[in-house]
Amino acid sequence: MAHPRRLIVVSLAVALLAAIALSAVHHFVRQDAALLPVPSPAGLNYGMPHDASGNWVGTEWLQSGYWAETRPALAADLDFIRRHNLGRLQRIFVGLDQAMVWDETRGFDGFDAAALEHFSTALDMFDARGIKVIVVVYDQEVVGSAGNFHFAALDGKHTAMRQGYLRATEQFFRRFGRRDTVAGWDLFNEAYNSLGTDGRMPQPPHADPVSPGYSDSVVHGWLRDLYHAARLGSPSARLTVSDATELYWNPDPDVGKYEDVVDFYDVHVYDDNPHYPDWRSTLRKPYIVGEAGASTVGAHYEDQTLNSQAVTYLMQHAQAAGVSAVLVHGEAFTTSTDSLTPTGTALADFLSHSPGAAQAGEGWNPAADIAGAIVSTARRVRRIFTG
Repeated sequence: MAHPRRLIVVSLAVALLAAIALSAVHHFVRQDAALLPVPSPAGLNYGMPHDASGNWVGTEWLQSGYWAETRPALAADLDFIRRHNLGRLQRIFVGLDQAMVWDETRGFDGFDAAALEHFSTALDMFDARGIKVIVVVYDQEVVGSAGNFHFAALDGKHTAMRQGYLRATEQFFRRFGRRDTVAGWDLFNEAYNSLGTDGRMPQPPHADPVSPGYSDSVVHGWLRDLYHAARLGSPSARLTVSDATELYWNPDPDVGKYEDVVDFYDVHVYDDNPHYPDWRSTLRKPYIVGEAGASTVGAHYEDQTLNSQAVTYLMQHAQAAGVSAVLVHGEAFTTSTDSLTPTGTALADFLSHSPGAAQAGEGWNPAADIAGAIVSTARRVRRIFTG
């Protein structure tokens, strides 16, 4: 009986040494893997500007028909954000479809030059105020919007449309992928929710939001192609795909849905009583909370009491959880009255006492990495045997 025991002990020792070695390689080869370099540890999930009258425009704000109204509104918002210390990192939605010229049969037929110039000007406006951005490239949320993704591109019947999207992505990143203004690019907002089944959304023609309900394999294949197209356009760009279900709500998340299509994770947390999962053990790349707020059920994030409490917890516990930045969702200010909401006050108060911005290479914890490597390996082995 001694030999089997000795074999088990030796096997465990080898596994531990392998985990230590992998952890060390992970640290020294990927110096940027601990944290995403950002200018402030918190900011806003800004979305996109309204028009000058305060009307919601959505992902059409770069089009010439709206830009004359959205540009001054954006300038006013950015001045307010800077003046009231609401963070030097903001998440904005482009919805690249709004800048595309579409052919009825071929899909993408070049870009609207004016819309791209407007986007460049918007980035200049962020630069002028010392603010960096996380840019959402594609979104499938409001079907009637000019910026909404044409999800028919993934149904297997519109090959030219799919290829047009990839060509457009590469061209867009060739032009903008190296802009220092952009701390990271979210290639597709909540893709497994809005294109797949994770969000449990109805299929069209129901009222927005809807989802075509594609399988995980179809969504993942699309994200992989999208990632490679963006990488071809800009080898240095930091890329992600945001998530709102798998990485927060699943106690045993399947990181295989993301790990080969992201350079950092963008997790969305909407919870009245939030907590941080052990992301150090499951995510082997930097991570942010790109949308933080109270529950979406009953639109609790619109309740200032609930929302301010939820975002306060997420900001205050972010550093201990290894989160590079928390971007607050929900109304944070009102420019017409030059005032902060409780949510905005919570953000400003946190930043006035924050320890500073995350920098690449900070925060390596050998013990945590070793434990994380062991746990991650165990989970992978279990999935292999359980299917």
